[in-house]
Amino acid sequence: MTYYIIDVKMDEFEEKLLKMTKPEVDKLKHESMLAQEIIKAKEKSVLSLWWISLPLYVVAMFLMKALFDPEGNFFLYLYEFVLSSSYKVVILFYVLPLVMIWINAVSVRRVYFLAGGPPVMPFLRFVWFNILMILLSLFLLVLTF
Repeated sequence: MTYYIIDVKMDEFEEKLLKMTKPEVDKLKHESMLAQEIIKAKEKSVLSLWWISLPLYVVAMFLMKALFDPEGNFFLYLYEFVLSSSYKVVILFYVLPLVMIWINAVSVRRVYFLAGGPPVMPFLRFVWFNILMILLSLFLLVLTF
């Protein structure tokens, strides 16, 4: 006994069902979003490096001055700089590192959530430079306190 479903024999219908498979999506949307976020995070970390290099240059300058001056003291030079130009210190050593920490932390968070909470080591491979920028910014914050 053969059944007809909308002018198709049941046997043919079953064969068509067996031949059909699930549609395959070769590129998922979240993968492209993740790739874009990783690229944005790397761009932000390079920009952060440029901005963080300004106060790091000041720190390196005082460190070199302390090393080559026999009676020099790094913290004394830094303290004199803090007293002589307070607005520059606030911008270079407080505002700039806080902004860089915030920007890089948001980038790391976006990549982490788009990646679906990956294990630590593969995740660090993508965002190690952002984490380095956060650590350098924290170093600058701690240095001036």
